[in-house]
Amino acid sequence: MERLRGNLPLIFVWLATCALLIIFSWSQISTGIGWGPDDQLRHVQLRDWLGGQSWFDTVQYRIGEPDSQPMHWPRLIEIPLALIILLMSPLLGSAAAETMAMVVVPLITLAIAMILIKNVTEQIFDSKIALLAAALTATAIPAIIQLRPMRIDHHGWQIVLALLALSTMFWPDKRKGGIVLGATLALWLAISLEGLPLSVAFIALLVWRWVIDGNQSIRLFWALVSFAIVSLILFLLSHGSFEKALSFCDAIGPAHLFACFSGGTVMLVAIKFASQNLFLRLGGLILAGVTALAALYSFAPQCLGGAFGTMDPLVREYWFINVKEGLPVWHQPWKTTATLLGGSIFVALFSLPYLLNKAVEGCDREKLFLLAYGFFWAFIVSLLVQRATAVAAVFALPLMAWTVHQIFVRARQIRRPVSRIVATASVILIIMPGALVVALYNGISGESKARPSEIPVTLAGQIACDSAVSLEHLNALPKSNIATPFDLGPVILLKTSHNVLATSHHRNDRAMADQIRLFTSDFEAAREILEARNIGYIATCPDEAEFNGYIKLHPQGLWGRLANDQKPEWLLPVHFRDSDLLVWRVVPKELGK
Repeated sequence: MERLRGNLPLIFVWLATCALLIIFSWSQISTGIGWGPDDQLRHVQLRDWLGGQSWFDTVQYRIGEPDSQPMHWPRLIEIPLALIILLMSPLLGSAAAETMAMVVVPLITLAIAMILIKNVTEQIFDSKIALLAAALTATAIPAIIQLRPMRIDHHGWQIVLALLALSTMFWPDKRKGGIVLGATLALWLAISLEGLPLSVAFIALLVWRWVIDGNQSIRLFWALVSFAIVSLILFLLSHGSFEKALSFCDAIGPAHLFACFSGGTVMLVAIKFASQNLFLRLGGLILAGVTALAALYSFAPQCLGGAFGTMDPLVREYWFINVKEGLPVWHQPWKTTATLLGGSIFVALFSLPYLLNKAVEGCDREKLFLLAYGFFWAFIVSLLVQRATAVAAVFALPLMAWTVHQIFVRARQIRRPVSRIVATASVILIIMPGALVVALYNGISGESKARPSEIPVTLAGQIACDSAVSLEHLNALPKSNIATPFDLGPVILLKTSHNVLATSHHRNDRAMADQIRLFTSDFEAAREILEARNIGYIATCPDEAEFNGYIKLHPQGLWGRLANDQKPEWLLPVHFRDSDLLVWRVVPKELGK
């Protein structure tokens, strides 16, 4: 009871944040459309599972006929969503239960993240700053866009697991801390290989401590043991066997597990028998690395080139390198960079050097180093991959909270009322400098909002054409295969009974390549692809970014000519009232001669 009473302020902050997020997300909640292609396709995958598809079968059979699309998403994070749907469907109906699950689960994820942020901050600063850090989660734009209602993809859980991994580094019980760290990293990588860089960073710190001091082995030993065992269990739980994932590099598979066990075994032997000799420790570390790489190369040499090393070159050129959220910061529009980095990350970059160089009262410097280490690597990763800014932002919150607290306290000590009020109000500039700069620029320049192409998918609003109401018009058509922009495919699967040629999900790069060829080829070649893929309709929205690229590079291709009202006789326009959708019916070849 005492513990609950102590957390009441945090509960109130969480409830207030939830209320605001529900208000701002109401359009997505009321339509059930989610925030983007990944949420929509995850929703489809969840429905398929609850509709009878096997737990071990995550293939999307409505994509890319006749190939179908194997997915790299395990069902692990769908479990809480499914539980709520199954429990609430008898009371609310399936549609309302789905909506409830997609609102509640992200907000529970937010609560867990706020608790972990508070716990991490309490290791370094006092409880008031810890509560402030948790409250400031609501201002960390890169994180909050992954923790809001209807955001059901894996990014929110990655934030939670990153925070849990960091928190274990503070645990005084090294054995328990190592076990939980290993299990956390195993779960993180089972959900997404995007956690690999920071997982390596955490293990590397433990390895470095062991190399410097052979007695610092307990946490490392148990982390390696736990990671190996839990990784194997999660793989078998997700796949059921070792056969299905042999050819893929974008998720933990048999080759990765073999490399992990091979290198880990060498490390465990070195920890056990070489801890008292520096050169033997170094030799064991090098041998473990070589053994792991050799094991990976022997089973899956293609995976040494990365998760996307085997991607069709056409798909890489036209799609992959244009996915903004996966590109480095220097490829982003400045407004996006300012909004995502210009918050807790920006403040932490300035406050951290001060804290490390000054003896600040009430600050545990040894634990501050652990936080600084985690934040440093998270920040480096965020510079290389835009969507990784979420983890860097939450790692920075303890530092931001300390800075905001110090500025606020000093501002309140100013005697002159006007100066005190101005100084106190300036705290807002510290909390969200990037967003305020962008808003100021938009106001001065007359830009009320950034163009859709300058905003991450998770920040972009829904326009009339790709809204739920507009797309449901497609249900008036006979069930068919539809060729549509990659990012429009998942919502068509969600809101209609149709199939699509391809979506913005890389494993079925054969279908993605065919779609690119379809819209960039001349009429005759395009028709051959339509016939081979049994496409009944083409559907898109005006000014679609993906298709605009086709116009620029291939003005005489199918889409380049359709955009200029030059259609072949075998494409018949289909019009819908109250919809901006552009739809053409493909006349079968034997009828359109």
